[in-house]
Amino acid sequence: MNILLLDLFGSFLTEDMQYCIKKLGHNCKSVQFILADKEGNDEFSSFMKKELSEGSFDIVLTTNYYPAVARICYVNNIVYCAWVYDSPPEIQSLETLDYSTNRIFFFCRYDYESYKNQGFDNVYYLPLGANIERLSSFKAIDKYQCDVSLVGGLYHSDSFLGLKSIMAPEQQQFLEAMVQVQLKHAGSMVLDSALTEDFVEQVCRHYKDQSEMAVQPNKAQLFYSICAHITHMERLALLRLSAGNGYSTRLYASSVTDQNRDLLTSQGVEIHGPVNYGREMPQVFLSSKINLNPTLRANRTGIPLRVVDVLGVGGFLLTTHQAELDDFFFEDEIATYECVEEAIEKIDYYLSHESERVLLAAKGHERAKKDFSFEDRIKAIMYIATKSR
Repeated sequence: MNILLLDLFGSFLTEDMQYCIKKLGHNCKSVQFILADKEGNDEFSSFMKKELSEGSFDIVLTTNYYPAVARICYVNNIVYCAWVYDSPPEIQSLETLDYSTNRIFFFCRYDYESYKNQGFDNVYYLPLGANIERLSSFKAIDKYQCDVSLVGGLYHSDSFLGLKSIMAPEQQQFLEAMVQVQLKHAGSMVLDSALTEDFVEQVCRHYKDQSEMAVQPNKAQLFYSICAHITHMERLALLRLSAGNGYSTRLYASSVTDQNRDLLTSQGVEIHGPVNYGREMPQVFLSSKINLNPTLRANRTGIPLRVVDVLGVGGFLLTTHQAELDDFFFEDEIATYECVEEAIEKIDYYLSHESERVLLAAKGHERAKKDFSFEDRIKAIMYIATKSR
């Protein structure tokens, strides 16, 4: 098979995807074109026309879904495979989704089922994977050694707090009650049940009563703002409590606000800049006794990339419980938590029970090798891409 692998936003997965595609015996040309608007533009259309004219491609492959690519592939009768690793997926319009040339893969089962239930027959469920062969070459190093680390951003509460501040008092109270209950439970089931269309309509009417120009958020936008706020609070709490208990605790993030920096450093959290995904991040995972993964709450059921990255390299992972973890892991293969309090209890336990921590990490690594191989994921994509051609 001749495959055109497009990197349209600086995907973490591109290098491993290209390696595994070639290892499986396919021809693969990898090209990067940073496309700010997924709907495309004239420059991108010219770029695609040139690429397709210079090669005889059977498949165009991207991480995440791009209507601009879908249209071009449909016109040229080329299979377009999109592996969506964001949840919720950033798909603004359904206009192009049902093209016969599309094969759209969702890592989150909730998202897959959502589109499948809308009648799309060209969507598939495909969890994320790891290039175990590459990850197995890494070793722990002194530079990154610590008790607890978190690699990733803190998310923000700005949108949530702004929307909440102009709600009616009773709406604010209801929203805060939602947040407090959901903080005690992993996932977003409380939000999904409590955040009804009727409540969103009431909020929008209240905004409108104050100003004809007022913002009118839909349910999905309000849901995401709440989820980002909860994730922000959870990540700050985990880091502060871990460091406050005397454990060497590190955050690796591209940016941290002055306010958050003060909140974290006052408790002893070490704040470092971002680490390179392909080279430095695996070393962090191996060198940290515990790697935290507080999943973005907007991801309702899916196994995040951080899970397979940590387990793929053999690090110890403590992650928010996600429904799909139960489909792949036994209890003695992965450590999960439902709330911050339980997470801190498990940090205390596993840092004082090294043999159990090491054994669990080893079992998690074996599960990753067995069920989360990047090669197996590429094989699945290739099979689906060609079976109906």
